[in-house]
Amino acid sequence: MKDSEHVNFSEDYELNRHLELVGKSQSIKNREYLREHTGPRAKRELDKRVLTHAEFKPYVKQDKPHLDDPV
Repeated sequence: MKDSEHVNFSEDYELNRHLELVGKSQSIKNREYLREHTGPRAKRELDKRVLTHAEFKPYVKQDKPHLDDPV
């Protein structure tokens, strides 16, 4: 599997891509939410240390109500 298929939580642009897909603001607050809540929950529930973008996407959709809309 290519590295580009994995979510790199330290790269803002990767998290911004997920936020854009669900129509949410690409803000610091939203990226922090994905890093601190969505990512850890997905890893725990999937019992994985590293997530692919495909694995992460449904969790971002589930957390959409917790994310701020664009201004």
